[in-house]
Amino acid sequence: MADPVNFILIIQPMSRQGTIWQSILRSQGISVIWEHPDVNLAESFKHLKSARVPLPDLLLIDTRVQTLNAYSLCRWCRDHYPEVQIVLVNGAQKTISPSEREWALCQGAADLLPRLQRDRLVSGAVVRIRRILELLDRHTLDSGALVNALMGASREDRRKMMDL
Repeated sequence: MADPVNFILIIQPMSRQGTIWQSILRSQGISVIWEHPDVNLAESFKHLKSARVPLPDLLLIDTRVQTLNAYSLCRWCRDHYPEVQIVLVNGAQKTISPSEREWALCQGAADLLPRLQRDRLVSGAVVRIRRILELLDRHTLDSGALVNALMGASREDRRKMMDL
């Protein structure tokens, strides 16, 4: 039986990281919308609810988005839309300390992940997509599709990926 299609909304200010995230998520059959960092999530969710359109299963938000406070958003979502999980990505850091992750979890995030790195792109993508799939209660990683997504990018996209 095929896994259900999940929907993830990405809020990512950096095109290189966003492109990679979009590719690895779609490689697993996940529907992705990459939203502009200025999006008003409260209004967007209100419109989706009134139109009886499903909310995203998960928000993937870079903590560097300057137009919103990611931790305030976690608290707001926990209070108003607890069914929507939030994964924060600190696109400026290669590692996340246990205390940083604990703070994010206390604020309502499902996890806090570090940026994807050029020298560990495939292994980093595998670790991160496994975590996302776990949060979506999906247990099968299509590693072939993941590698194809990373390697099948156009020459320009590959160059951008290498400039992480």
